[in-house]
Amino acid sequence: MTIGVFFHREFIGKNWPIVGDRYAGFKRILEELSKDPEITVIEPEPVSEELLLRVHTKEFLEEQKRAWYYHGAKLTVGGLVRACEMVWKGELRNAVVFLVAAGHHASRSSAWGGTYLSCIGPALIRLRELGLRKLALIDTDAHHGDGDRNVLHICFCWRSDIEDEGTKICVNVRDTEGDEYYLEKVRETFPIIRDFKPEMIVHFLGHDTHRNDYGSLGLSEDFYVELAREVKELAEEVCDRRYVIMDGGGANREVGEYIWPRIINVLKKCADIVCLFRSFR
Repeated sequence: MTIGVFFHREFIGKNWPIVGDRYAGFKRILEELSKDPEITVIEPEPVSEELLLRVHTKEFLEEQKRAWYYHGAKLTVGGLVRACEMVWKGELRNAVVFLVAAGHHASRSSAWGGTYLSCIGPALIRLRELGLRKLALIDTDAHHGDGDRNVLHICFCWRSDIEDEGTKICVNVRDTEGDEYYLEKVRETFPIIRDFKPEMIVHFLGHDTHRNDYGSLGLSEDFYVELAREVKELAEEVCDRRYVIMDGGGANREVGEYIWPRIINVLKKCADIVCLFRSFR
């Protein structure tokens, strides 16, 4: 199986809400990724309006349709839905989904923060149709994510709290002291994820927390690579390595162009014992 990279050419060359033209340099990166036999670059199709209407109200969607970024948001959601389908079915080992104008700040009838359609809502509905029962959503974007009480949602943001009868856990990282401090906060939640026994992990990985981005928490480029490595190893342990990463917030082009090829390379490397075990199945 290969690693799926979901990216649409329309994401390049436009000043998207909040994140701007952060993918301006991605044409070269995608060309290099396409040469790797372990990577499949997939151009997503727009999510269906029928599926969106199971998450958002008709009035909300009619309002969003008037915006120039609506098609980009539909491509983003379509990419996540397809990525989750393919990982769940075993057609991909895991996946990275790049996004514009959609994300974790959209509820049934409102949205904010540059994310005008829900990503995880449609994906979760489709996964449940395919038989998934438990999903863990890890949110390491700089800002508080709006969640779904039907999943274990661990959000690293600006407050510590437990919501939705224990399935939404907020961890305060606002006063982070650097890479290792933040990583340790993430590691502290791993026992909770193990106890929950998810069948897939979806990770909203924003680099807006980088020291030179708009939600700065003083983190370095290499933090994101190590973060992905540790969550990937957790997925290998708890959910048969089913791990899907969404590109979250962040507008710094240099950071994005540095971290994403390295994160994708991390996903290619499974633990030796896991790979050896699967080779004898």
